[in-house]
Amino acid sequence: MRTMYDAVTPRNILKKDSRPALVAGYIDQIKLAPWTAADWALFPAALKVRIVKKASTDDGHVLDVEPGDAGPEEAPGWARRRRASGFAYPVIYCNRSTWPKVKAAFKAQHVEPPLYWIATATGKPEIPEGAIAAQYLLDVAPGIDISVVADFWPGVDSPGSLSVEPEVELMERITVTPPNAGQNTVRLNLSGSAGAALVVRPRINGQGVSKPMWVGNIFAWGSDKTGVGNNPKSDPHYDDRLTSHRRFALPGAVWADVEYSAAEPFEVDVVG
Repeated sequence: MRTMYDAVTPRNILKKDSRPALVAGYIDQIKLAPWTAADWALFPAALKVRIVKKASTDDGHVLDVEPGDAGPEEAPGWARRRRASGFAYPVIYCNRSTWPKVKAAFKAQHVEPPLYWIATATGKPEIPEGAIAAQYLLDVAPGIDISVVADFWPGVDSPGSLSVEPEVELMERITVTPPNAGQNTVRLNLSGSAGAALVVRPRINGQGVSKPMWVGNIFAWGSDKTGVGNNPKSDPHYDDRLTSHRRFALPGAVWADVEYSAAEPFEVDVVG
């Protein structure tokens, strides 16, 4: 998982982390001014998450649903417009107590559930099941919020598609049906390119929640039949439990054996 910062005053983020991996800021205005181009330029190496306050703004990755900004009943319409405009992965930000109201609005308006960024304020870097990110620390000195984010955020890590870098594109989407709920292995063919990767996608149900699954060792080989490394289990801090999409980079791999446990079918995107 990764850390993301957001702030009304962007320079406050730099006082906490001089090279943040992800930053989030507003691009429209109700009362407070949005970030300027110069503000965004403070973070040249960071992935940038663009938030809108107004459901009428057909832009951004995230709609802010909280008092004074958009209401839960407005969220489905905004998500529908973003998808119609070509952005496939709209995200709703809300707090934990508002989340059921937002889910109910999507269900009542018959709109496909979005991704969710939930304000938990628990002080623990844990993402609730069914969410892509969690804002777990609020108003940290010198005036920032801190979130934990999934390893792969569709639409942020891959703007507009599942491409993860220029000239890297979705090659194939595969449905894996587990033979049982125990540990299993599936072999997948990859491109052998420098951008070769797998995106494991647990299925999200109509309430915006996915059942957890587990991805263990990934043994990948190149065209010369030697290992290419990048086994996630080699990282002592690796969390093998997935409740949202996760990308596994396997540069140079032409095939990989993926260990997994899952109670229901899931998808794997092969990119390269």
